[in-house]
Amino acid sequence: VENLLGVLPKVQAAQRAASSRAEANAYSVRNELMADCLAGVWAYWMNRRHANVDEADVRQAVATATAIGDDRLQRQAQGTVVPDSFTHGSAQQRVHWLTVGLQGGSVSSCDTFRTTEP
Repeated sequence: VENLLGVLPKVQAAQRAASSRAEANAYSVRNELMADCLAGVWAYWMNRRHANVDEADVRQAVATATAIGDDRLQRQAQGTVVPDSFTHGSAQQRVHWLTVGLQGGSVSSCDTFRTTEP
């Protein structure tokens, strides 16, 4: 979806032009958070159309987003968290953006590059 929206090529160009690995990683994080939000948008509209997403599904999605946050994975693997090395976002960030998509169902609300949100 991000490729169809024209976001992915811009992110890749920005990563190539980045002055540091931390800056390139920050672009990756924002891109991945947008994907989380877009997944929420998809679920919102599928539920509107088919009424097939219930509270248990939402709880499972939030649990999964939490489990695959870079902070949690790093803490489990190495015992410490290094935010500059994140490539997908923290658990809190992932849950936040998934929830934004789930609640609003609007692609325009998923612009993780133009916000001060986590």
